[in-house]
Amino acid sequence: MSAEPEAPVAEARARANWVLVLLPLALLAVVALAVKLCGADPAAAFRALVRGAAGSRVGWGESLSRAAVLAFSGLAVALSFRAGLFNIGAEGQMAAGMAAGAAMGVKVLGAGTPGAVALPLVLLSGALAGAAWSSIAAALKQWRGVSEVIVTLMLNAVALKLLALLTSYDGLLKNPAEVHQQSAPLPAGATLAAWGGTSFHAGVFLALPVAGYLYYVMQHTRAGLSVRAAGLNADAAGACGIPVARVTWAVFAGSGALAGMGGALVVMALGYLPNMNPYADYGYMAIAVALVAGLHPLGVLPAALFFGLLETGARSMERSAGVPSQVVYLVEGLLILALLVRGLRLPGR
Repeated sequence: MSAEPEAPVAEARARANWVLVLLPLALLAVVALAVKLCGADPAAAFRALVRGAAGSRVGWGESLSRAAVLAFSGLAVALSFRAGLFNIGAEGQMAAGMAAGAAMGVKVLGAGTPGAVALPLVLLSGALAGAAWSSIAAALKQWRGVSEVIVTLMLNAVALKLLALLTSYDGLLKNPAEVHQQSAPLPAGATLAAWGGTSFHAGVFLALPVAGYLYYVMQHTRAGLSVRAAGLNADAAGACGIPVARVTWAVFAGSGALAGMGGALVVMALGYLPNMNPYADYGYMAIAVALVAGLHPLGVLPAALFFGLLETGARSMERSAGVPSQVVYLVEGLLILALLVRGLRLPGR
């Protein structure tokens, strides 16, 4: 009696395993075809990608620093998606964190502020700004029933224009001594020094404890249970006494804070605020990171590293093999489609 229901389960698992094997091979074949259509040799392009991403200390440093930024945005997306909230605004929340972190460093902190004080303050400013920016979407969703997808997408454009505004006027954050539009430099105590001639910095290590803490909260606390329950079925969660409206506010704020911390990390690594986000589209790429990770906080870290390596390698591939770096976006889109084919299910009604 017990063997009969196990047979369909075994067959389903076997099919899933075959899908896991065939999908990466199909993905490589499509990418190779795209490279060939660009007039380049796929083997040479893949070699250039690997060498650029992980073939040197400089490549590893660049890949890891990009992965750290992607990890914070990926955690932001994973948190909101687990709650059934489709926050597409990590890009704008990151920009808000960049602006607030730079303002703290340029306008508030003095030149002699020690790093033990300056770095946490800049990071906290970024987190608070990201939380405040995402709370606009929460307010419109709660009070006016506006879709968070529309609001967060629109706020992305506003936040990016804010960076340009802040770096355009001397009375705001612009450095009058610079020809280029950028802020005055942050004090030395508020910056993260690069190591060994690479772009690697100590802030890269921050993603691990943040992801670990988020995992603990989501899996082992009452608040995490409320978030997961609201994501599975908000109506049922409300009927069980879970304050869904309060959970929505908290998730938006937490998601924005995570993305804002990533933005503050960018400013601390650069030492100033640029007039545009140097990690353009990372807020959107974070959606792919979160989906590849299965919305698992700890899974976001290897997924972010993968995409960080891919980003760095794509630039090397463009320089060495003449393949447009836009091929990376093809890979991201195909990965998401592959996950949907495999049967990825997102929380929500």
